[in-house]
Amino acid sequence: MRRRLTFVTAAVTSLIIISFVVPLGILARRQAEDRALAVAERQAESIATALAVTGSFVGPAVSGSAAASVLDAFGASASVSIHLADGTVLGDGEVGDEDVAIARTGTAFTARTNDGAAVLVPILSGGETTVVRVDVAASELTEGVAAAWGVLALLAVTLLTISLAAADRLGRSIVTPVAELRSAAARLGRGDLEARVTPAGPPEIAEVGRTFNELTRRLGGLLQAEREAAADLSHGLRTPLAALRLQVDSLGDGPDRLALLEDVARVESAVDKVIAEARTISASPPEVLDLVAIARDRAGFWEPLAADQDRNLTTTLPDVPVLALAASQDPSIVLDTLLENVFAHTELGTEIRVEVHTDGRLSVCDAGSGIASGADRRGVSGSKSTGLGLDIVRRVAERNGGSFEVGRSELGGARITVTFPLVHR
Repeated sequence: MRRRLTFVTAAVTSLIIISFVVPLGILARRQAEDRALAVAERQAESIATALAVTGSFVGPAVSGSAAASVLDAFGASASVSIHLADGTVLGDGEVGDEDVAIARTGTAFTARTNDGAAVLVPILSGGETTVVRVDVAASELTEGVAAAWGVLALLAVTLLTISLAAADRLGRSIVTPVAELRSAAARLGRGDLEARVTPAGPPEIAEVGRTFNELTRRLGGLLQAEREAAADLSHGLRTPLAALRLQVDSLGDGPDRLALLEDVARVESAVDKVIAEARTISASPPEVLDLVAIARDRAGFWEPLAADQDRNLTTTLPDVPVLALAASQDPSIVLDTLLENVFAHTELGTEIRVEVHTDGRLSVCDAGSGIASGADRRGVSGSKSTGLGLDIVRRVAERNGGSFEVGRSELGGARITVTFPLVHR
């Protein structure tokens, strides 16, 4: 945008400068020409006047001696010639000159020649016409024009440079705040509610920046209030759930009691997940995290439970760190949620494997019966669960700019893969 603005300004300025400089250049050339011809006319008229005065003293016609004397008095020059009535030419003029023939009719004029111009002034004395011719070289007609054009060209370049600098500065004052606003809007679109801009530029753009800051502030407040409300509601459910568990515990032993206790446990797990998701600060800026270290830590956390349930929990980790960009707790939330799902929805003794790949993929595999199609959508489950776990994992992946995939593992069960964006070095 800044380049387009500068280009348009340069084009308009160039047209203005051309319309200003070209006429001045033509005017400078014409003034130089008029100046040279004016000098030649004055010289010719002076010589003609002297010849007329001399003729009035020495005779009715201008004689050759008188003309020679006048030429000597004015300083003989190669550009001056006197054409007497009898055809004699004093100076460097040519006999039979057509322009001189025209001047003998009594007309004083300026003629254009191949070498420049010539000023011809006739003198009528004793019924005969003598013509004074002063030649002006082409170099005299253009004397000083090159210097004037050089000054005008320098002036044009200076004006163009100043206009380009002013246009670039103006473009920066407009484009830079707009670019910052676009970058902040992109960050907001990726879930960064801390995105802000420094209002700058023209008043209208600065006002847009202030409005954007106010919008993100209010949006962050609304989302925070929504998370708190969800968390408060979930916490409020724990009291009636606790009371329900006590009532179920008071029932006699039997299949109904065990089924009710299992249902209460599932609801409690769903409430815990809602609270964990609501408390997750998704707007926090991403950090550089080592997926290998996180996977090793979370696998170690779940290892005792796996041992109690006779499960073989293994890890497949690369020998080098895998650095990814994500919110500080999100990879841990992903692993804990996926592992909890495996423990909750597979039979005791089912094998589990945690994998980290160098391209940023984080996978949890099991040897269970797999996952039904669409089970990653909220509220959809192939068992009696609420279906929140996989949906939380999917959304955690998406808000970090990653991806989520459900497939089959080599162990025969499900493979859940979450990909986090890597740090580019």
